Amino acid sequence: MSTAAQAIFDWFSRCSLPGWIAFSLAGNVAIFLLSIGLCWLLGFLFRDRPLFDRPQTVTRGDLGLACLAVVLNSAVAVVGWLLWKTGWIKITHPAWWRTLLDLLVFVGTMDLGMYLSHRLAHHPWFYARVHARHHTHESVNPISLFVLHPFEVLGFGGLMITVLVLLPLSGIAVLAYLTLNVLFGTLGHAGVEPFPPAWSRLPLLRDVGSSSFHAAHHRSPATNFGFYSTVWDRLFGTLD
Repeated sequence: MSTAAQAIFDWFSRCSLPGWIAFSLAGNVAIFLLSIGLCWLLGFLFRDRPLFDRPQTVTRGDLGLACLAVVLNSAVAVVGWLLWKTGWIKITHPAWWRTLLDLLVFVGTMDLGMYLSHRLAHHPWFYARVHARHHTHESVNPISLFVLHPFEVLGFGGLMITVLVLLPLSGIAVLAYLTLNVLFGTLGHAGVEPFPPAWSRLPLLRDVGSSSFHAAHHRSPATNFGFYSTVWDRLFGTLD
């Protein structure tokens, strides 16, 4: 596994800047389309478990913001690549147990950072100027994940790059985190709940950020600020 990851990052390293820009844009377009497809699939498979009365209507403005988010995410990937190429970001290829530890550290650090930044985004000054646009989606649709103010897209990218600069992490852990991030974001905006109700009563599983967890935030924006887990909402008293 480590050898395969090293081969992937060796290929990344050999890319030219124009090649990496093209790859980043193509990759983020693919992620956008896959997220939409997964939302539709979840909506079909679990149509008997809706979380809203009806999906949010897709508007031309939503499509414009979603496309801009794809472009900005691509730009973040280019900045991250340049920082890695110049030595500011360190990528390692350790044993499996260290890779697993790196993934847990990366997810936990980002979960805390995203919780705090999300609460800051709900401060009246920031909310009115930045985050309110996302909350025009009182319910959700397959592109809700990408309907964000440009500052929010760059803020998340900046947070992730900051963590990567400060913490040398396994290449596999980084790729796994990026995959989990898309899956959790898609799940949170699927509009249905694929997890069985019993999961909410089981240790550990009950702390996973589910579709219902994020749907509650869209219905009641003063609660459920977390992304991957409910841990920080439980700790700081914002859990619905």
